[in-house]
Amino acid sequence: MIELNWTLIAQIINFLVLVYLLNLVLFRPIRKGLKERQDRLLAYEGDISQLTEQSQGLQGEYQGNLQEARRQGLGAREGLRQEGAQGEASLLEQVKREVEAEWGRVEEKIKADMATARKSLKTQAQSFAQSLAAKILGRELS
Repeated sequence: MIELNWTLIAQIINFLVLVYLLNLVLFRPIRKGLKERQDRLLAYEGDISQLTEQSQGLQGEYQGNLQEARRQGLGAREGLRQEGAQGEASLLEQVKREVEAEWGRVEEKIKADMATARKSLKTQAQSFAQSLAAKILGRELS
């Protein structure tokens, strides 16, 4: 037969104190760290979507420039057709090089921005993981 005496009450109080201390020392900091990480990731996602929108805007501008270049090329071709096929080929090649050079610059900027964002995210994720592991293990990692 189980006796109910003061030790049961002491065990219940001990359990409640332990739960409170674990929550204070372990669970709250971990939840806070996870919340901060989530907030940073959301901010980075916003930056990435902004860069994506910028790249789409640049692509639209590129398409407009390409269409304008094509219109100019067609107009110039009619004039050059009278002057000769050699002049026509020269102008179209020049326009193509300019458009490709501009596209290359835009593409490199987008790649650089994305690489910077990825590097930042990777660095922060790694430092957060080390910090979390150090807190959980209760010692600094080498």
